[in-house]
Amino acid sequence: MAAKLLIYISAAGAVVSRAGGRLKGDIQRFANDASGIEAFRSYAAANSSAPAFLLVDAIEEDYRFETLPHASGSDRDQMVERKLRQHYRSSPFSSAQLVGRDSTKRRDDRFLFCALTNPDLIAPWLDALTAANHAVAGVYLLPIVMPQLVTALEPKTVNLLTVGTMDTGIRLAFFREGAFRLSRLSRADTTLAGLPRAIFDEVSNTRLYLHALRAATLDEPVTLLLIDHANQLEPAAQLIQSESPGFTCRRIDSAELSRQLKLSREQIESTPESIYLQLLASKLPDSNLAAPAITAGYRRLRTRQQVFASSVAIGLIGACWVGFNLWQQYSFDSEREDIVRQTARVNAEYEAVTRQFPSAPTSAENLKRTTELAEKLRTAGQTPAPFYALLSRALTPDPDLVPTEITWQHSANEISGTDRGTQAPAGQPVQPAAPLPTPIPGAEKRKVSGLIAGELRNFRGDFRDAINRINRLAERLRADPAVEVVRVTQLPLNVNPGLALSGSTSETPAQGGSTEFRLIIVMKSSP
Repeated sequence: MAAKLLIYISAAGAVVSRAGGRLKGDIQRFANDASGIEAFRSYAAANSSAPAFLLVDAIEEDYRFETLPHASGSDRDQMVERKLRQHYRSSPFSSAQLVGRDSTKRRDDRFLFCALTNPDLIAPWLDALTAANHAVAGVYLLPIVMPQLVTALEPKTVNLLTVGTMDTGIRLAFFREGAFRLSRLSRADTTLAGLPRAIFDEVSNTRLYLHALRAATLDEPVTLLLIDHANQLEPAAQLIQSESPGFTCRRIDSAELSRQLKLSREQIESTPESIYLQLLASKLPDSNLAAPAITAGYRRLRTRQQVFASSVAIGLIGACWVGFNLWQQYSFDSEREDIVRQTARVNAEYEAVTRQFPSAPTSAENLKRTTELAEKLRTAGQTPAPFYALLSRALTPDPDLVPTEITWQHSANEISGTDRGTQAPAGQPVQPAAPLPTPIPGAEKRKVSGLIAGELRNFRGDFRDAINRINRLAERLRADPAVEVVRVTQLPLNVNPGLALSGSTSETPAQGGSTEFRLIIVMKSSP
């Protein structure tokens, strides 16, 4: 935790200590005179890097609890500022702290207004800090830090009155349910002989004052807590127990204070101000009496510290990022080297294995091209299976139509065959039919076509019936959605009307007729 310069100021002088979260052992005391203030100025100049926090223990203090209409933002600030000017016009050291809201229907805000009514008490010490260019972070009244002490010593007491002795007098503070309500410093007789009676009188007067303020009635039980840093208040506790049975009195000696506050017993007994400086070091209260003009140097210091902290954080983040990138680069380089070594090892193993292979009949490039060509043929090739399935479906209804020859091809040109329906008259040589013109647009497109040659079994000489059965076969083929064209190129009987009739109707097929037929089938192209 950042170092702080904690300064306890009273009418007797100043007690100063450097602290982080806790007090250090170098507590110094400066008298309230010219030499003491000059020595304090030198001390402040030597410790100017630590901001100063002033804790004031003075009789010239004022506390007021007031209820204001509930507001927020600038409206609340303006209303509070007007109240401060109304109550403490002559003092620059005042503050207002919101302590809660009323339980009534309006739910008004409750504020604690407090002020140091004698600014001259701390003026020399502030001037010494200003001369040393020391940043002042805040000015606080001593009772405002005491709720932490109450929480540590008597956390569950409803009405608690604390009593402590200092060089400046007797300090009494009243707390209700742990919250500060009232405090006063009495300059009574603090000699060892007159201290018990002085404490008893001040406690009695404070009890009456609380009743007058309606803070605690005379019938309510009040716990009295004696803060006995010097172990001398046992007679006072006995006097209060004997003459004021309405009080529940408890004395806290230096040993218990040391245990609760984590301070050395010697430090508490020699410098009781360290009790309250320790409370200020552990937690800063909200009621800061210092005006903005006094804390301007501290705000500048905080801004510089924040900028420096941000720069350090950014630098650390950048350094971590650079380190991460370097580590990642090193990892990538290591992985790359491992991969290179593995590749070299695999290549060496491959070469060792390939040296044992027999010599290949051709080069690896030729094998690669052959494999690629075979793959293309496999993916682009056609089989006659669909064509044969088509013929099987068409021939099944008429088992007497028996194929004797089936020719299949897959090319840009259709298959060709002999058309007996256009053959020459008897006695003349048969002219083969000219190849059919290719109906496929574009030579790059290929079609499946086939030629089926067959005969009619169990023929009884009825050529009309034979022709009709062959034509029905052609119609069944045309009805298939995969077929584009079906041509009958040969029938059992020449029915060309341009030819002369010859022969005899009494001839059998073996004598003059034939039951052979031929068909050309062209399948539709694949999309």
